[in-house]
Amino acid sequence: MSDPEEVSRRSFAAAAASAALGTLSLSDELSAQELSGDTLKSEFLFDVVFDVSTPFNLGSRQIVPVTGGTFAGPKLKGTAFSGGGDWIVRRSDGASVLNVRATLKTDDDQLIYMSYDGILYTPAGAKPGEFYWRTTPKFETASPKYEWLTRIVAVGVGRPVPGKAAYRIFQIL
Repeated sequence: MSDPEEVSRRSFAAAAASAALGTLSLSDELSAQELSGDTLKSEFLFDVVFDVSTPFNLGSRQIVPVTGGTFAGPKLKGTAFSGGGDWIVRRSDGASVLNVRATLKTDDDQLIYMSYDGILYTPAGAKPGEFYWRTTPKFETASPKYEWLTRIVAVGVGRPVPGKAAYRIFQIL
């Protein structure tokens, strides 16, 4: 005899698969013109500048300690604690895979944990300062005031600053 809960799960899975297939067939019928309005829009969130110290090189991995920093934008500003860092892996194609973690303290004493992955790549033949440096920040906080950060998608654009790592962070709307 079948477990009623297992049958229910199977029925739900079958219904979900049917719905997904139905959606796929509908989306196949959409024209390019109908999809033309589906663009990403963003809003500036904040600039962050991390102070960093001498990196540790471990073969293809490099660890760059964060020793402090500042961030500022229209909705929040404050400082970055020391103790964070960037755990970078250099790939064989020349791209660097970033994995950054930092703790931010807002000017009203709220803590925000920010982590992000990203890619830093300089294409062959690029002029000095030309590179692709993008990140996808995620946020955690216990602060009701900044809880909205935990429900957004964000993208960061990196830029070099001597002795620092700087990012402009945008919220995807």
